[in-house]
Amino acid sequence: MKRFARLRLLLGMAALAGAAAAVVLTASPYAPVVEPCGDIEAIWAIEDAREESDTPLVTALENQGQALGYDADSNTFYCTLGLDNGEAWPQIRLTAPGVKGVSLCFVDDYTYDWCADAVSNGYEYQIMAYTDEAFSYANLVFTGLPIVSLTMQEPLKPHEDIPVHAAISAAGEEGLHTYARAHERGDTSLRRRPKHGIKVEFTRYADGTRKTEREMPVLGRTDEFILMACSMDKLMIRDKLSWDLWNGIAEEDEAFGPRRTAYCEVFADNEYLGVYVMMKPYDYVQELEKLGADAPAADALYRLAGGTVHEFDRPLIQDHRAFYYEQHYVPAGESGHASIEPYLALLAEEDDAVFSEKALELLDLDSVIRYALFVQACGMTDNEHNNLYIVAHRTQSGRRYLFAPWDLDVSWGLNDEENAEVWYEFPLFDRLVALDCGGVVRDRLRAIWQQMRENGFTGENVAALLDGYNAALNDSGAFYRDAVRWNRSNSYAENYNIYAYASARLEMMDRRIEEMTGEALRGRRLRVQGYTTFDEGPL
Repeated sequence: MKRFARLRLLLGMAALAGAAAAVVLTASPYAPVVEPCGDIEAIWAIEDAREESDTPLVTALENQGQALGYDADSNTFYCTLGLDNGEAWPQIRLTAPGVKGVSLCFVDDYTYDWCADAVSNGYEYQIMAYTDEAFSYANLVFTGLPIVSLTMQEPLKPHEDIPVHAAISAAGEEGLHTYARAHERGDTSLRRRPKHGIKVEFTRYADGTRKTEREMPVLGRTDEFILMACSMDKLMIRDKLSWDLWNGIAEEDEAFGPRRTAYCEVFADNEYLGVYVMMKPYDYVQELEKLGADAPAADALYRLAGGTVHEFDRPLIQDHRAFYYEQHYVPAGESGHASIEPYLALLAEEDDAVFSEKALELLDLDSVIRYALFVQACGMTDNEHNNLYIVAHRTQSGRRYLFAPWDLDVSWGLNDEENAEVWYEFPLFDRLVALDCGGVVRDRLRAIWQQMRENGFTGENVAALLDGYNAALNDSGAFYRDAVRWNRSNSYAENYNIYAYASARLEMMDRRIEEMTGEALRGRRLRVQGYTTFDEGPL
């Protein structure tokens, strides 16, 4: 979608800022300013007196200190302005840092368009750069999303860090320029999808050493962030919706609690990569510290990884179903898999009475119940046997196991849209409810679901969140650009299917939980698929 306001100048518009040939630099000679649009005849005069350069004269621009994204293939700069400008334009002052002997000016006058229209429709405006001997043109696009630009000496690699320079810009915030290291992240998506996730860690030195914290636009103070590619979800909504709903039910100061997320546009080595969701990931030690000052020295963290053996050089152990548990963190001096073995023994326990006793002793019931309900409500088909953090927290009375989410993209009907009312099997949770261990599980189940309903799991809240995502993706112009970049057939973000799925699923959850916790079931066990020792009476 191109917009050349120069055509209107050809129809007789007066010069706005004097002849471009008379441009003088108003800033440091190391940061020439892009001057306002001049008379079209003056632009032609510059062309007539110079040769067009075979390569761009300028490949880096800033807007008031904020780095612009740059795509070398299309010779296009991307400047973030936010989404709330309406008709009016915010102050724009483009400079070319470090460039000498080059003058710049707008060829097109963007102010003849409404700011919101220019952003959402992706209008392109031309900028001329010229010296005494040569000139070149570049395109400029205004976006409503934050921009992340990575510059490196070699291509990004899967799971292997390389030194990079990171520049992050967001409207209304101070931009960030910093040394960093980065790698491509993911498992299945790296093998099957062309658009890959990225992890970035800020460093003190250019060689990528000495990880350090920075104040990052949008996400706040952190020493790392991830860029989720949303490559499996052509709507680019499900991951963000799941995390935002988790934020509504997780306490701010709890271990593995809320995560701030935001859409952004990403560039790597002057190549446009499209729309990503940026998020501050969990720092294992910091999260464990929320459980107590001594927790990092006593606690352990595992991740259930389905049937896939990952190439991350992490110790693995299997449960009785042959699912793998990756050892992410263990206290110093711990041998083998001592932290997770009692949990695996609980899963394999066949005697109901022993299971009930051990479950009450080992599990943080509220954590397990909330996680299971979260997974069921969001229709996550990949977060029971996979993508589940298990925290082995040591207390005075022994180990207690807590659950936390990881990687929430396979959700909201992504691979099972027609089955919004299916209750997915979650053997541990289902058995807890079926036995009503200690006579407390079903009561806690009902109470926690009610809390979740009050804290975001409603059709109205989901609709509001979805509308916000659509506005961000469409009104920024970014969704269309991502569709072009990755050859997606859908070029406009819409959410009807997800909303319909969510509405049906939440209604199903109400009915199912009423069946599982109703007064008629007091003192009776339930039938659960996979366990033949339970009473066979009708539900």
